[in-house]
Amino acid sequence: MIRALIIDDENWARQSLSDLINRELHDTVKVLGDADDIGTGIALIKKHKPDLVFLDIKMHEGTGFDLLQQLDTVNFEVIFVTAYDEYAIKAIQFSAFGYLLKPVKLQELRDVVNQLETHMQDFKPAVDRRIKVLVENYGDDRKIKKLIINHLNGFDVSLVEDIIRLEGDGNYTNFIITNDRKVMTSRTLGEYEELLFDHGFYRVHQSTIVNLRHVAKYHKGTGGKVEMSDGKLFNVSRYRKAGFLEYFLGNND
Repeated sequence: MIRALIIDDENWARQSLSDLINRELHDTVKVLGDADDIGTGIALIKKHKPDLVFLDIKMHEGTGFDLLQQLDTVNFEVIFVTAYDEYAIKAIQFSAFGYLLKPVKLQELRDVVNQLETHMQDFKPAVDRRIKVLVENYGDDRKIKKLIINHLNGFDVSLVEDIIRLEGDGNYTNFIITNDRKVMTSRTLGEYEELLFDHGFYRVHQSTIVNLRHVAKYHKGTGGKVEMSDGKLFNVSRYRKAGFLEYFLGNND
């Protein structure tokens, strides 16, 4: 049984989620209580020591990230329940366990709870580190600073600026990172293309995304080639050339 709290400043949101869980997922999740602000939420967390917190992002007196920052240790999973913007959702998707969009749909709730039930014991030892990376990521400049790269043995944390490139390998992605680090994850290259496009990365080829910070040279040609900071050369697809040059020059003004 997953012991859970709901922290949200909207009464209808707390009540509807609680009712949905009690009606449809009562064999899996037990709601221990709910809170409508950060202070009350922290008190409930300290009192009940939950396995899971359903946490709103934007509340009247602050954010869910503010709540997490005020805790010395986070030893519970977090599922954000939010109507917030796309950036926040992307950051959450790649750093926290999961999120739900308001109004919460039953099937989406079932899916995220089922995933949590399956992986909770594997992920629990590292949850504090994961959540702290998430909080560090959420800054006023709206730029992702660190990326959590999940893999079979857990996850690695990398500074975005240290990632040289991403190479697709079927349903897997290899991260090539400074200091000869290489990390494989089961997420596809397409997922990372969507996440990282606004953060200085560009997909130059079907199988390659480059970090513009690490592009050392561009060699002219039909599509051309990019030379990376580690000396490796990669083809630029002909139909991606114009977009790449525009994006590269625009990010290096």
